[in-house]
Amino acid sequence: MNRFLTVILAFAALLFAVSCGGHGGPDDIGGMVDVPAGEFQMGCNSAVDDQCRGNESPYHAVTLSTYKIGKYEVTVGEYQKCVANGACNNSNENEPHYWTNTDDSYCNLGATGKENHPMQCVTWYGAKAYCEYIGQRLPTEAEWEKAARGTDGRKYPWGNETATCDYAVMHDDNADGDGCGSGGTMPIGSKEAGKSPYGAYDMAGNVWEWVNDWYGETYYETTPTNNPAGPDSGDSRVLRGGSWGLNYDYGHLRASFRSPALSPAVNSLDHGFRCAK
Repeated sequence: MNRFLTVILAFAALLFAVSCGGHGGPDDIGGMVDVPAGEFQMGCNSAVDDQCRGNESPYHAVTLSTYKIGKYEVTVGEYQKCVANGACNNSNENEPHYWTNTDDSYCNLGATGKENHPMQCVTWYGAKAYCEYIGQRLPTEAEWEKAARGTDGRKYPWGNETATCDYAVMHDDNADGDGCGSGGTMPIGSKEAGKSPYGAYDMAGNVWEWVNDWYGETYYETTPTNNPAGPDSGDSRVLRGGSWGLNYDYGHLRASFRSPALSPAVNSLDHGFRCAK
């Protein structure tokens, strides 16, 4: 068999594995991307987005220091190491960290063949514990948004093109519903066309991502210009990025969308995270 044919067959096998929602994953799980220091516009850009919501306004300039953020969402396999170490645990009933497939059949932790799927069914406390376990932290809301959209004010990580299963693991009526027909999550990095300007994957869809900030409905009206870190206190933490299900109008997948925030002790089958440093 000649070299050219060997390459073609290998590539075809890879495409088949991805299209079938296989158990594969990238070779650089746990990798990070660099986000350079500088200014970007945060909030909803009405010039390209007709779905702006009140808590995304005003569209305003923010300057961030340089940082790194996870190239991918944290996987089940990575999180399992934290559980085995004991750093991720449910010893405090007021601050639980995670649920497993035994607790809920939709949870990825403990499910067969889901090692390279994003960790979900995880609380904000459980996300924070994992990031600290590996010597990192949860990103701020501003860091998350810059990593997702870059500096050109785009609507989605990939640009301004309408959200479809070409770009994100999402609910799509034209692709058999939830998770582009998978019924849930897909392995991290499954949507090459959907990566952000800095090379981060799944910043729209797959799972919602916890960030460090307390939620403030009108925070953007008074946010600091440099390295904003959210309100000093609150009742709920912020989730960003949308997920594999229930994105009926696709508005949740927009880079500027701020979730109706939830208690940090809440977990859901579509809540996950990535770390930063």
